[in-house]
Amino acid sequence: MNRKMIEALLLSVVTFCGCNNKMAHTSEPVDVTDNMGMYSATLPCASCPGIHTHLTLNADSTAYLTRMYMDSDNTSETVDGKWSFTDSIFTVKTFDGETQMYKLISADLLAQIGEKKEVKEEYMLKKETEMLADKFVGTYNCGSDEKGAYKQMLTITKINDRRVEVAIAQTGGSGKGCEFKGQGTIVNNQIEINMKDVNPDMKSVMTIRPMNNGNEMNVFTSKFDDRYDLMFFCGGGGSLAGDYRRE
Repeated sequence: MNRKMIEALLLSVVTFCGCNNKMAHTSEPVDVTDNMGMYSATLPCASCPGIHTHLTLNADSTAYLTRMYMDSDNTSETVDGKWSFTDSIFTVKTFDGETQMYKLISADLLAQIGEKKEVKEEYMLKKETEMLADKFVGTYNCGSDEKGAYKQMLTITKINDRRVEVAIAQTGGSGKGCEFKGQGTIVNNQIEINMKDVNPDMKSVMTIRPMNNGNEMNVFTSKFDDRYDLMFFCGGGGSLAGDYRRE
């Protein structure tokens, strides 16, 4: 075999190996459209009974992660960020520097995984139907049911499927009560109101979270240390915070 034939043979082997290598590392893009939506679970917690967790993946690559630690301070904080998808794993990077990974198990099931990418049954999040504005709309009361006694009335009206107007006012009683109006966005099955939109000096987020199958609404702040902002709109040491029962 002459030199030219050997060179041609070597070239064909290199080309063939190169093509096979490219094919081995190339995969068709996966359409995750059907996997958009909200997933939830109560995940394990080292220092509490569990963490109520909601994760929403949106088609525009944005994500919302809401967590409430059981037996803590009853707050439910949301962080937002962006997601990417590679090798059946959604990687969510929040704007406060956190990174979480979720492996796609099926059309309605994700598993939160760590660096070792182990799938564990207790870290499964199941896809759920999101609550939209119609589920929140209504009038709710907090306080005494006695005639003439002081109560606070929470009224939620729909702007669109994901936006609502919220008003809280006093009924009955004497003296200055609570007066509040603002607009909120529905995120992970709760209403969130950026209080800076109501008062520029505030940085807190008011949360309105359904309880008791939607027959009650809990009003609080997403961070426990911000709770005093809800007293700003009230007189006599009152607060917007509380559990409001549907009329």
